[in-house]
Amino acid sequence: MINFDFSVLIDRPMKDVFAFVSDPNNMSQWNSAVVSLQQVTAGAVGVGTKFKSVGEAMGRRIEGELQVTAYEPDTKCGFQLNAGPMQMNLTITFKTVGTGTKVSLNGQGNPGGIFKLAEGVMAGQVKSMMEGNLARLKTVLEKG
Repeated sequence: MINFDFSVLIDRPMKDVFAFVSDPNNMSQWNSAVVSLQQVTAGAVGVGTKFKSVGEAMGRRIEGELQVTAYEPDTKCGFQLNAGPMQMNLTITFKTVGTGTKVSLNGQGNPGGIFKLAEGVMAGQVKSMMEGNLARLKTVLEKG
């Protein structure tokens, strides 16, 4: 099992940060593992909404499904990704700090198959990637 917790302070109002992060259609702009997402369930994005995902991990193209697991406006959103032999759960919380927003990312990954054999190496790569993703998110949102 891979576990990680990271946070970043973004100089934007919480409602703006939540609106951007909670919309999976924006994920490829800040999450380097996501190549594309295509919504497969009808309606507005909320708990239960599913997306077909195309991603990249350890140099491999991986197709799967992303599902919204939590959606509490301006407070919390969550996603579960099932892609190939990997299941990843992400919970993202938002808190106003001064004029900005603290974004906290908690994740748990459960690799299987070939990824299970390389879990130790993969854990380091996933943690490094997620740290970079939060830095990218900060840059994207602060540039407006």
